[in-house]
Amino acid sequence: MRGPTLLLAVCAAGLTLPSPAAAQPRCAGGDGPWVLLQIGVEGWNEARRATVLSDLQHTLEGQGIAACSGEARPTVAPLATLAVDLSPDDAAKATVDIEVRDAVTRKRVRRDLDLSRIPDDGRAAAIAIEADELLRASWAEVALDTARAREAQATARPQVVGSVEQVMAPARAESGGLGARAAVEHYFGGATLVGADGVGRLRLSPRFELEIAGTLRVGPSVAVPHGQVSALGAGGSLALLVRVAGARRASLAAGAAVSAGWLEFRAEPSPGYESARYGNLLAVARLRLVGRVALGRSLHGAVGLDGGVALRGVEATAVGEVVARARGVALGATLGLEAP
Repeated sequence: MRGPTLLLAVCAAGLTLPSPAAAQPRCAGGDGPWVLLQIGVEGWNEARRATVLSDLQHTLEGQGIAACSGEARPTVAPLATLAVDLSPDDAAKATVDIEVRDAVTRKRVRRDLDLSRIPDDGRAAAIAIEADELLRASWAEVALDTARAREAQATARPQVVGSVEQVMAPARAESGGLGARAAVEHYFGGATLVGADGVGRLRLSPRFELEIAGTLRVGPSVAVPHGQVSALGAGGSLALLVRVAGARRASLAAGAAVSAGWLEFRAEPSPGYESARYGNLLAVARLRLVGRVALGRSLHGAVGLDGGVALRGVEATAVGEVVARARGVALGATLGLEAP
C-alpha cells in the first residue's frame, strides 16, 4: 500500500514545493539543528543532487531543521546522516540509509525505496519525503517515556530535543486534545437550541477515541399563546467514536453518543398572566459523525453532525396547553477548533 500513498504524496509535493528558480533555503550556520545529506549516486549531476537537497530542506524547514551537504555545513554534529545510494542491481530503486548519531537516539534505520512508478522528475521529491518519514520513525522513541528515551534527552542539546519534539508533535497529539465548538440542535415539532461546548478527546487506540463535552444551550424567545418562551440549559455529553477514514492531515470518525443536562423553559407572559419556569432532565441518545482537518501543526478544525432521539424530554405548559418542548427526534451540528 506504500506505493500509491507515496505517489500521491509526491504529486502533492510537486504542487507545493517551489520551483528550482525560486529562493531556496540555505544550510543554517551557527549551532542550529541540522542533518547531513550524502548522495552516492553515480551518473547524477550537481543540478540533480541540488534538487534532492533543496526538496529535503523545504521538507524539514517547517520543523526548524536545516539540511546540508558537502563542505558548506555547520561545525556542530548533525542530528542525522542521510546516505542515498542507487541499488546496483536495479536502477529504479534507491536505498535511503539514515544514521542518527550522538545527538538523539543513536539508531540506524535503512529502507529500500521503489522508484519504478514515479516519474523521473519526481524522484528527488520522493527521496526527500521518504527521508523525512524515516527521521520521524527513528526519533519516535524520544516521544516515549522509557529509560532509553530519557537518556537520549539528557545527553542531547536542549535545542536538539526541542526540534525533535516539534517534529514528533503530530504523533503525540494522537493521545488526545482540547477544543471549543459552536453547536445547534433542533427537536422536530419543538425547540431549537444553540450554544457552545468545551470538548476533550481521549485516544483509546489507533481507531477508537472518547469525546467528552460540557454543554451550554439557549433557546431564543419564541411567541406562544399568552406571551413568549425562552430556554436555558447546561449539561454534558459522552461519545465513543471509531475512525473510519483518515490521512495525515484529515480524518473522519463515527460513533454513538449520549447527552444529559438540565433544561429550563422560561415564560414571559402577556399582561394578565403570571410568569412561570419549568425545568427537568433532558437525556438524548445520538449517532455522531465527526470530520477533522489540520489547520496547522497544533490546530484542527472539526465539523460534526448528529441525529438522535430524546430518552427523556422536557415540556412546558400554559393554561393546560404545551407551549414549548424538547423531545422526540433531534438533529444537530457542531463547528469548532481543537488543539492539537
